[in-house]
Amino acid sequence: MNFITPRLLNPQRAPDPEACLWSHLRYAAEPLSITDLVRRTDIDVEIVARQLRAWKKDGLIVSIERTGLFQMAKIAAAQDAPPTMRAAKKLPKRFTPRSMRQRIWTAIRVLKVFDLPMLLIAAEATEKSTVAYLAQLVRAGFLERLDQQGEPHRRYRIVLDTGPHHPSTGRASINGQPHTRLLDHNSGAELHMPIEARRKPVAPFFDQER
Repeated sequence: MNFITPRLLNPQRAPDPEACLWSHLRYAAEPLSITDLVRRTDIDVEIVARQLRAWKKDGLIVSIERTGLFQMAKIAAAQDAPPTMRAAKKLPKRFTPRSMRQRIWTAIRVLKVFDLPMLLIAAEATEKSTVAYLAQLVRAGFLERLDQQGEPHRRYRIVLDTGPHHPSTGRASINGQPHTRLLDHNSGAELHMPIEARRKPVAPFFDQER
C-alpha cells in the first residue's frame, strides 16, 4: 500500500523580520537595545544589527548617545511599515541652492550646532521665515532646542540628518482637521502634525474706577 504524506492546507508563513522589528520599535514605550529586540522577536542578532544600521543610516531611527539604545524617529513612527527608500541624488559640492529652505537645511547640516543669528548669516535667510521653519523641524524631530531661559538667542542642534534635500511642508486635512504635512524627500517618509488653534490675546484687566 502506498502512503501519501498529507500537505498542510494552511502553512504558517514565517513573520517578516523587517516588519517584526519595525513594529516592536514603533510601539515600544522606551528605547530598546539590540539585545532587547533579539529577546522579543527571536530574530538572529546579526539580522537585527544589520537592519538597525540601515534604518539609522536612512534617518528612520536614532541612537541614544553612549547607551546602545535605539528609538524610532518621530517622522518614521507615523508609518505603519518601513517606507521604501528613495535614492537621493547627491548635491554637487559647489551647488548654491536657490530655495531659502534648501539653504537653511544645507547650513544646518554643515553647522550641526548653531544659534539663530549664525544660521541667518550662513543661509542668507529672513528671520521670520527661518524661525517658522525651524519650529516645524523641531516638532518633527529633526532638531532640538538647546537654549535656556534668559539666553539672548535661540540655539539648536540637528539630531536627524536624512540627506541633502530639505524637508518640505504643506497643509493637509485629516478627518476634517487641519494638519501640517511634512515630507522628507530623502527617505520618502511623511509626518502629519495637527495645527494648534491660535489663542486670542487676552486683553489686560484694569480695575474700574469707583
